[in-house]
Amino acid sequence: MLVICLSLLPGIINVLEGIPVQSPQMKSPQPDKKRAGVKSDKPDGRDKPAVPSRPPRVAFPKKQQAPTAAAFAARLPLALGKRLEMARSFLLRQKDVKEDVYFYGPKTGWALRYLLREHPLCALLLHGDSPVGIVSLGAAATAAVDWRALSPVGQVARKRAHGSPSMLWLDVPLAGTGAADFKAILRVKLASM
Repeated sequence: MLVICLSLLPGIINVLEGIPVQSPQMKSPQPDKKRAGVKSDKPDGRDKPAVPSRPPRVAFPKKQQAPTAAAFAARLPLALGKRLEMARSFLLRQKDVKEDVYFYGPKTGWALRYLLREHPLCALLLHGDSPVGIVSLGAAATAAVDWRALSPVGQVARKRAHGSPSMLWLDVPLAGTGAADFKAILRVKLASM
């Protein structure tokens, strides 16, 4: 009898203090606490780690199969292909600018590289299903760009830029207003070369 009373003592104290009592046999439904990055698709509610997002596929990954310049725009939807062609035609209209197809490695694949008198100017490549313009800016060109005049796409590209203050690398998506921002940045770089 004394053993039974001692086993009930913690429950009695909890009731007196206002804490709800739960016996080991009686389980109340627990709220579903999902952690970040974990999802539960199974009917028994077991958690499994979320599938990490895959990097975008490389458009032209094989070094032995060099694409033509027209193949880049052909892989894109019509609107994005036109934006890529507009950027290409803008670059080819510049004096002393040459276009070649260059292999940047298996993770990046082939890209359109533009040279101004044998000096690298920029590159156009496909990142997944979207065209991207990559340009490097020296310190003088970086200072000459009016960053506030660019669209939000250009400003995000500026925030995500990498490199050092003496050589800043920008990856500008050519979708939307990014193509106009890319051309504005290129105009400044061409003036500084």
